[in-house]
Amino acid sequence: MKRFSSFLLILFLLLLISFYIGNNIWADNDLKKNPLRDIKNFVFFYGKGNVDKLEKYDLVVIQDYTLTKDEVQYLKSKGIKVVVYVTIGESDVDPNTIGIPQNCVLGKNENWNSWFIDARCEVWQNLVLNKMKNLINEKGYDGFFLDTLDTAVVYPDTKPGMVNLVKKIRDSFPNAILIQNRGFQLLEDTGKYIDAVLWEDFASGYNFVSGKYEKNTISDALVKKQKDLAEKYGYIILALDYSDEDDVELINYVKSQWQKYGILGSITDLYISKIYDLSKPVKPREYAMDNIDQLVIMGKNDKDYIYGDGWKDLENIYGTFARRCEGWSAGVVLTFKEKKDSIFYVTIYDGGVQDLALKITTYNGQNWLFIASIPVGDSETFKTYEVKIKKEEMYDNDPNVPFIQQKFGFQGARVVFIGYPNKPEIHFGKYEITKKKDRIVGNAGLLSSKNVEVLVLDSNNNVLEKFFIDELKPNEVKEMEYKFPKGTDISELFLKADPDNKIDEIIKENNILKVNVK
Repeated sequence: MKRFSSFLLILFLLLLISFYIGNNIWADNDLKKNPLRDIKNFVFFYGKGNVDKLEKYDLVVIQDYTLTKDEVQYLKSKGIKVVVYVTIGESDVDPNTIGIPQNCVLGKNENWNSWFIDARCEVWQNLVLNKMKNLINEKGYDGFFLDTLDTAVVYPDTKPGMVNLVKKIRDSFPNAILIQNRGFQLLEDTGKYIDAVLWEDFASGYNFVSGKYEKNTISDALVKKQKDLAEKYGYIILALDYSDEDDVELINYVKSQWQKYGILGSITDLYISKIYDLSKPVKPREYAMDNIDQLVIMGKNDKDYIYGDGWKDLENIYGTFARRCEGWSAGVVLTFKEKKDSIFYVTIYDGGVQDLALKITTYNGQNWLFIASIPVGDSETFKTYEVKIKKEEMYDNDPNVPFIQQKFGFQGARVVFIGYPNKPEIHFGKYEITKKKDRIVGNAGLLSSKNVEVLVLDSNNNVLEKFFIDELKPNEVKEMEYKFPKGTDISELFLKADPDNKIDEIIKENNILKVNVK
């Protein structure tokens, strides 16, 4: 009887311990064998190749097209963990083409031209799981980078479906590395299934409005909360930040924030197309502004330099010609005097919120490498931007022609000119009776323009009104108000902006933006 009682007591204690461990197995980091626990560095890279650079990291996160099967296996043979990108909250292709029911489509993500998908949809879950199985079978990846979980944050009703999908992924791939991208509101439910969470834009990010990489404000309380969750469930936090490769101040700031909060981080460009070497001090570059004297003017000499069916028909916008570039089949060839870090300029019409950004790539003979993203808004004005290209991004696509002949790809805006203007000041004026702010003059130039005289003219070139502006800064606009006398035929009015009496120089030498505008 005593033996039986002792047996029951031991059995009860074993069950109690089992229950405790089962409910707290993720609470103790030692109980969860996290394959990422000891990594010293990592990199995200969505370009192609670069195995020699990738093998310097403990963990690499790539797209499936980045490496061949042999390259994946080579990195794995070096002890490097290779993780592949998978989107589980958005579809990169039209849902209708892959059999996703219409009631599973939540909306469209205009930023990335993708579709939000309801993770509760069984068809979608099966598509995701099948794709992941194929990726493992074809190339033998170590795991998956799970992107777009934030769909369940945008559409909270779908949260249970997203959590269930992550659980299904863990059940289907019990030994795979799983890295969750953001989706912080889901971590209380998904934390037990993952090995890491990626804190994208931790200390810096890209501002599509300003067109620049900028510092992000970090909340001490939020970092503490996330670190507590990570400790509770046994996953690690990785930070991915964005910067220009030679932005010394921003990169040093980002690295200081990693150190401050004890988080392992990596830095890349907006489209994750470059591998930055952060093992050496960052040195600023000096970009030549006179390495190109070519000017591609839409509607004048553009046919000599542009190619591809991505360039659409000419549009006359306030008397200025522009071409919209769609897809990546809108190409331009620019000629540089020599291979060195250089700047060229692009003027766009900043109109149409569906554009969001003009993306520019350079061609290396095999692939198109991202070099710039220019913000596009709906100000309905013309703006000029600098585009920097590094000497190692020049490949001389036609060595039989003198100097450096470099191909560029354009996508996502209405382009007015590309190259290097002879004059720093480029003016435009517009008049629209249907709009509240109907008389506007602007400087879509590279330098400030001073002593600008603005004339309101009728169709016979008679001056109806004069305005004077002391200074127009680059990409700055001024609005003017003029009450026309009764009987004025306002359908025939024009604006004329004349900085320092340079109107003839600007029109004759540049002929970029017509200043007399109806």
